[in-house]
Amino acid sequence: MRPSLRLVLAGVVLALLGTVPVTAEAAGTRTKIVNAANGEIGQGETPPGSNCNPYGTCNAWCAHFATWTWRKAGINIPNYAFTGDIYYWGQRKGRAHSGNTGMKPGDIVLYGTGPQNTSTSVHTGVVVAVGNGKITTVEGNSGDKVRKHGPFNPKKAKDAGRPGNIYGWVSAT
Repeated sequence: MRPSLRLVLAGVVLALLGTVPVTAEAAGTRTKIVNAANGEIGQGETPPGSNCNPYGTCNAWCAHFATWTWRKAGINIPNYAFTGDIYYWGQRKGRAHSGNTGMKPGDIVLYGTGPQNTSTSVHTGVVVAVGNGKITTVEGNSGDKVRKHGPFNPKKAKDAGRPGNIYGWVSAT
């Protein structure tokens, strides 16, 4: 590489470094969420079939698990029991998105048809990987354990064996 080109490239890199702290912080938060979720794979209920879990109360606990991963990464989100509450929290924070595309690792996906009630917002999971138009999730209370699912097409989540299609998602950053 010619010295003048090297100098120009070095200048570009130095100019871009001014944006790194925000980007690095967001990437660090997402990495912490993914690591927290992946680190819990296999964790089950105690005793089995009781809905008692380490993430919240002894009831349906997919939302408890998802919000636990975010708190482990330093995000100040309540320990929600209802999946729709995650969407409403995201709306208040400007992080909620309708639809089933655009997710990144660390985001929370919501299954069903909408956040209104437990019949319309039926399950949730944490996105741990995205690629080739597919996502991989880690989900609490999936067969009474924390399990990894995917990769699957988020536009056809129900066809991939998830409890419903994805109606929305909440961004981690």
